[in-house]
Amino acid sequence: MPPKKRILIAHSNLTASGGSNSVAAWAIQALCREYDVTLATLTVPDVAAVNRTFGTSLRAEDFQVFPAPPRYGTLRRAMRTQGALLDICLTMRLAQNVDREQHFDLLFSTENEADFGRRGISYVHFPWVYLPRPEVEMRWFHRIPGVLNGYRVFCQRIARSSNEGLRRNLMLANSKFVARHIQAVHGIGSTVLYPPVAGGFPDVPWERRKQGFVAIGRFTACKRWDMAVSIIEEVRRRGHDVTLTLIGSRDDAAWYDRLAAMAGEHPWFRMKSDISRAELAEEVASHRYGIHTMECEHFGLAPAEIQRAGGIVFVHRSGGPMEIVGEDPRLMFENVSDAADKIARVLESPDECADVQRQLTAQRGKFSEEVFCSSLRDIAERFMA
Repeated sequence: MPPKKRILIAHSNLTASGGSNSVAAWAIQALCREYDVTLATLTVPDVAAVNRTFGTSLRAEDFQVFPAPPRYGTLRRAMRTQGALLDICLTMRLAQNVDREQHFDLLFSTENEADFGRRGISYVHFPWVYLPRPEVEMRWFHRIPGVLNGYRVFCQRIARSSNEGLRRNLMLANSKFVARHIQAVHGIGSTVLYPPVAGGFPDVPWERRKQGFVAIGRFTACKRWDMAVSIIEEVRRRGHDVTLTLIGSRDDAAWYDRLAAMAGEHPWFRMKSDISRAELAEEVASHRYGIHTMECEHFGLAPAEIQRAGGIVFVHRSGGPMEIVGEDPRLMFENVSDAADKIARVLESPDECADVQRQLTAQRGKFSEEVFCSSLRDIAERFMA
């Protein structure tokens, strides 16, 4: 038999949280059976934790890990304003070096655009060269004149990259929303490949589910969970005895404390943090409804998970989540009042509720891990051919 073709996946930190990490984990899962896969990374992943969070079944022997040498960590620690872009660009440089030594059949970035020095594939969650960045991603130091541009130029030099080098790759976009941004900033088209939404949700009949809402996501300001609390509070004022369960990770201690204080004031609002994949699946499948309040989310694994579990999910009218609900105007809201109106309409009309369920059922298959893995294998095979 001929030797397996070799694929190098570049991903800075494969940890057990976040949409880009889910894509990286499932990309390894999709490719490791047919190809020899190596991960170029800044930190060695905890495979067991990744499996528990994302539903993968990876083993340490399924892929090789090429960790960055210690000097990369020294530079990261020296940067007082270290951010994701620095990590991405360091990983880009690492991938270039590893490829020069070993020469792979395919170079694949699962963390936005990458310049490998030759043509590869980039999975783009949001193009990193796009300006202005979404407001929720800006930090105080970005607003100092010259700092953001200087930081980006510094990172680009570390990566030995150019915009022309980024554009030569085959671009995969995680949503039509992001594909439009790729077109705007790079002037090229891209292939939409929706992220993998793992299944494994219990099949709970509608009548046995809680008359309540579930939300999933990091406890940070950009997720706007305080808005979700206000929406459910308004729905309750209109006579509907609904609850809210928020499941997330404690990325921001101050925001966790703020939300915990709100939960203490509202008996119908509870929080669960850092739970296993099995616990999350059981909790989500026990609710009839879901809510997602982040503005301009690039895709939104959380609302897709709720939908895949059989729930009716309401999302902000922006970004990728609109695609998840099929751009159904009944499920997209602008503000607290608009959300409460649309939720009340579904709660008060069994016919409307049934019609929405039928529409969402047709959407659920688009975002499965099976579709992602099969599509990615096809893309990789065609690219290497």
